[in-house]
Amino acid sequence: MKLSFWKILKITLQGKTTKMFFVLTVLSLSFSMAVILCNIGLMDGYEEILKSGLRQNTSDLEIQSSAGFFETNNEFLDLLNQAEIQNFSGVIRTEGFLVHNSKSKGVLIYGVEPSEFSKTSSLNLDLDSSKDGIIIGSEIAKDFKVKKGDSIIITFARGNKSMEEMPYVTEIPVLDVVKHGVYQKDSRLVYVHRTYLEEFTNSQGLVNSVLVKLDQFNDQEIESFVKKQEMNFFEYGFELRPYWSDFKSLFEAVEIEKFSITIILQLIVLIALFNIAAFINFNAIKKSQEFFLLRSLGLSFKSLYSFWARFIVLIWLLSCILSLFFTLVFDKIILKLPMFKIPSKVYELDSLGLSISFKSIVLVFLLTLFWSVISIFYIVTREKKKTILEGIKGQYV
Repeated sequence: MKLSFWKILKITLQGKTTKMFFVLTVLSLSFSMAVILCNIGLMDGYEEILKSGLRQNTSDLEIQSSAGFFETNNEFLDLLNQAEIQNFSGVIRTEGFLVHNSKSKGVLIYGVEPSEFSKTSSLNLDLDSSKDGIIIGSEIAKDFKVKKGDSIIITFARGNKSMEEMPYVTEIPVLDVVKHGVYQKDSRLVYVHRTYLEEFTNSQGLVNSVLVKLDQFNDQEIESFVKKQEMNFFEYGFELRPYWSDFKSLFEAVEIEKFSITIILQLIVLIALFNIAAFINFNAIKKSQEFFLLRSLGLSFKSLYSFWARFIVLIWLLSCILSLFFTLVFDKIILKLPMFKIPSKVYELDSLGLSISFKSIVLVFLLTLFWSVISIFYIVTREKKKTILEGIKGQYV
């Protein structure tokens, strides 16, 4: 006797209780898969948003010299004379303090040439070499309670050898407030015109950092370019660093955490599969008479095993589709709630979002399918040891 899968399925799902149990089983597995997808999505989303914030307001690469200040002479320009490099901008970086209303804060001061800097960064800095002025990060403005047009005191080393122990202190107007989207930048970076900073660091014509813009490279291409060129720059005393180098240890920690949590969360998939086994047991007991009738009419064990195998795969397929829906709900609703706002000082970002690649989705689905196949093998192996008499007694599975 042969019956199609759909006919046996119709017999299997008869009854309100059975249908409810089936729906709950699918929901259980789909929710478990969604939790794993959201975990991967949060980790990847964190990395993507942080890298996007870093790259949006800086260049692709940064070049520094072991000698400190250096001149962008012909020898250095020859190193930059490569097809992949579009633009570059010399920058003076130094540390200092901002003071306002008896409150002080250490900051990293960037001396930039706006016309050059705009070619390597998306930040539009309204700085004029003919007048003094400073642009500060949004977190600094919030911390000091200052806004555009206010004045703030800046303190840093003058750099003149005859007065090297005497810091330079001046009051300077705030020309603008910028938001980088990364807490560390918004709370530490300030910008002045390069010629203004040259005067007080005694570095006329020299820079201590060069920002480089590549030709629309993605992160893997940037990393490959650095590995290929770092020895060439190293021979001349320069270090070539990708834009995320300051956060490299953080990104490595995120990758380790993502792997560890994904492995641990496999436990909830196993629990969901126990629900599938419980449903099959419940259904077989409840439908023992129907199954025995089918057996007595000639339905083979092989056909029945084949049905349960395809039945579990059906649950897996439905759960995969539903898990994507749950993931979408999580991204669109839950992460937007104020209670899920994360502390910027700890995570560098104010909020998170999901970013799930097709590769991650396939990986989670295949892992769940692997556990499903294990459960199929377990059920089939166990049932081979049972007799028809046990089926008559209502313990068919």
